[in-house]
Amino acid sequence: GGVTEGSKVFIPGGGGGVGSLAIQIAKKMLKASYVCTTASPGVGTDICKKAGADRIIDYRSENFEEVLAGENFDVCFDTMNQAAQFGGLLNKGGKVVSISGTPTIEALTAKNDVPLIVRGIMFATRNRAAEKAATKAGGAWEYIFMSPNGEDLAEIGKYLESGDIFPIIDTEAPSLDEFKLAADKLYSGRSKGKCVIKVV
Repeated sequence: GGVTEGSKVFIPGGGGGVGSLAIQIAKKMLKASYVCTTASPGVGTDICKKAGADRIIDYRSENFEEVLAGENFDVCFDTMNQAAQFGGLLNKGGKVVSISGTPTIEALTAKNDVPLIVRGIMFATRNRAAEKAATKAGGAWEYIFMSPNGEDLAEIGKYLESGDIFPIIDTEAPSLDEFKLAADKLYSGRSKGKCVIKVV
């Protein structure tokens, strides 16, 4: 996604399951020098601190676009379909990477052969506001599908084994029969960390 050693990175939603891991990967694996995030006060902020965020914006009382304007982030990782709001935060030559919202034709075709009708729909629903905001800032925007591979998972596994990276669990369903416990919390949009189902 463009994060390299010394990068300055913005990852909103740091108290969630994706954000809390993304902060750790940026800081500990990719060696970003500075990671800023957004969270609610209390549990959300505590999770972000535990994950290693350098700065946490309270999204309930602060507008990150105003507070972080001109901060010149090298990478903004869009976990919440907010990419169009990142232009004013981006460094010239920086990058906005989205994993939320409507995928691009490029992201789809990188994985599969896409039928013409689907290409038409993707073209019509493309996040032009995100592209425009990034381009205006002298940067770029792209949508990526998360596609784990053996090499990446093996590397992450080393960090998990050492305890340098750790999942933050919000809800654990004790068995597959009780999956609804975890699913309901996940779909509520109020989970802090991961919602998991114990299957062993």
